[in-house]
Amino acid sequence: MKPMNFRGRWVLITGASSGLGLEMARLLAKEHGAHIIAVARREDRLLALKAELEGAYGVQVLPLAADLTRPGEAERIHASAVEGRAVDGVILNAGVTFYGRVLEQPAESLDTMLATNVTSVVQLSQRFAADFVQRGEGALMLVASMAGFSPLPYQATYAATKSFVISFGRGLAHELRKTGVSVTVFAPGGIATEMLSLSGLDRKFKAGDLGIMPADTCARIAVEAFVRRRELAVPGLLNRFLATMMKLLPHAFIVQRSAALYEGGLVKETPKP
Repeated sequence: MKPMNFRGRWVLITGASSGLGLEMARLLAKEHGAHIIAVARREDRLLALKAELEGAYGVQVLPLAADLTRPGEAERIHASAVEGRAVDGVILNAGVTFYGRVLEQPAESLDTMLATNVTSVVQLSQRFAADFVQRGEGALMLVASMAGFSPLPYQATYAATKSFVISFGRGLAHELRKTGVSVTVFAPGGIATEMLSLSGLDRKFKAGDLGIMPADTCARIAVEAFVRRRELAVPGLLNRFLATMMKLLPHAFIVQRSAALYEGGLVKETPKP
């Protein structure tokens, strides 16, 4: 497929108020002239993004405050996004994680993770991809994670959700291969965003550590993959090397080494019965 030209066209981004989503919105507006539909929970940050991008780059920004865990939210987002405009690109970037033992995670946190990382991705993908197919062109990008390439103790649920996203995205890409619609799965490693602190991962990792990529650097690679309509993109030489090793090394070894990497940041033990 030829690269997408988003100049003067609308791109929807979930999780657009901070981190990777924010940096992708800035890049698409500044360097590609795209109008942005910015979706996130925090309306104040969306309004600040609108003022920033419209003032600096002369694009239009539609802020959509939304909670992806609420039933019916995907339908509402889609309806609001396509009202009076054609959406030509969608980046499903919103995600949450949890660092720690599964048995210590509140049930509500698990529900939030599954709704945000899995259910909303499927529902929004289905709706917007159907629009793209009808018009014969469009680009969809699902932000997964390298965690999705292998089971990950102490981020077990998160890794499972990202494994789902990788499988779903690549399967959907094949289904749509003759329609003019591209599906890109973007699988970064660690990124220096507020997710590190919100999840508790900052007990173990921090910005500047080996393998922790700055959000703006990661966003540039993501946007390039999105525009060029690549099916799978893993940013960074180290990450690509590790992704290859995950395929070649014994499964038990990978899980054991992953567990050892994360165990140092745990703050308490699971109570014994």
